[in-house]
Amino acid sequence: MKTRPNDVVTEYLHEVDQRLAGLPVLQRRELLADLEAHIAAERAERNLTSEGELIEVLERLGSPETVAAAAHEEAGTRPKPPAPPRRFLWPWLAAGAGVLLVLLVCLGVAVFAQSSTSEPAFPSTEVPASPAVEPTATPT
Repeated sequence: MKTRPNDVVTEYLHEVDQRLAGLPVLQRRELLADLEAHIAAERAERNLTSEGELIEVLERLGSPETVAAAAHEEAGTRPKPPAPPRRFLWPWLAAGAGVLLVLLVCLGVAVFAQSSTSEPAFPSTEVPASPAVEPTATPT
């Protein structure tokens, strides 16, 4: 999958923003606006169009961790650790429900196939009735 140059810049700015948690909102916005303006100026001055050229510009700015650490140091704040990724349970539940549904359908098809055959699925265990025996008259 090929990314567009704007995606790289957007992702970079998002990462910086995430790591700026703990700074006042106005300070965060100002820093992000400055970074965006710097990237746009570099693009215009050097006529950057490829993703690789933009990555070079971003590398010269520093990693999102480095930029955020410098901003926190300047503001005298401590960076908050990044939040752990959210784990969702519903995809696993949906997959399990899908598997269960497939198994139930297969079982239903098997039962239907067995019941539609001419022979019963299980042989009858009934004992055939013996013919009724008439009591014979005993001579007296």
